[in-house]
Amino acid sequence: MSLRLPFRLPPASKILLHAVLALLCAVVLLPIVWAISASFKGPAELFQSVPSLWVREPTLANYQYMLTRMANVPLYMRNSFIVTGGAVALVCVTSALAGYAFARMEFRGRDLIFTLILLSLFIPQSGGLMALYELMSFLKLRNSLVGLILLFSSGLTVPIFVMRQTFLNLPRELEESARIDGANWWQVFWHIAVPMAASGSVVVAIITFVRVWGDFLVTLTMVDRDALNTISIGVRRTATTGGTAFFADSALVGKFATYGADAALYLMAILPVVLIWVFLQRWFVRGLSEGVLKL
Repeated sequence: MSLRLPFRLPPASKILLHAVLALLCAVVLLPIVWAISASFKGPAELFQSVPSLWVREPTLANYQYMLTRMANVPLYMRNSFIVTGGAVALVCVTSALAGYAFARMEFRGRDLIFTLILLSLFIPQSGGLMALYELMSFLKLRNSLVGLILLFSSGLTVPIFVMRQTFLNLPRELEESARIDGANWWQVFWHIAVPMAASGSVVVAIITFVRVWGDFLVTLTMVDRDALNTISIGVRRTATTGGTAFFADSALVGKFATYGADAALYLMAILPVVLIWVFLQRWFVRGLSEGVLKL
């Protein structure tokens, strides 16, 4: 995607601007590149006196160690996919229903309710964590994947805003024509409005996927059983409790022995988010340009 500014820059300024942007990209991508490099290194290269990004003798041993010796990693990934997939589905459905109601239906207190929903953005998540803990305990939803799905699905402020803006920027003519032909509100919503708002739904899905997949604080608070942890919690626990048998023939044992395997685990944890963005970025940009950013 090319950078477009609302004013023209002289050639020297353009070069300087692109240099600054390239530097910022390098700073952001350096940890990821470093993790990729470390995941393909053996113990000798990992702990050489002068560190380097270049891998002289690439090996898949770290990935083998992660998949065989870090036994709970597949379980953590499965839990993350279940929780994230369930939350994304529920958020997409509920935010579309609420967004359509706020955009198209007239009812008393509509604008006030929408304003109050937006004000909830200013409430920090950690501020209500204790109340959420008590509520989840009372409802017997702690230590439950279903409980996590329902809890993450309650974060609807941004999704409702996105879907409302998307529906507001859709032409009303098709919906009015359908009503003239006898369609009710539900038929108009499901068969006309939802298909036209697909790009907004993709924006909601991506935002929700990234938020739920990478959550740490809420999951750590609501789950006590290791078998129910998601990958964000599992990465920390696996990295701090991983075994050292793989490097038993090396003098580099101890807390740094699984450094390369930890790097491989970090990459596996972020891979679904990267893939989601790569395959859906065109829809994401389309959703932003078609309605979400048109306030």
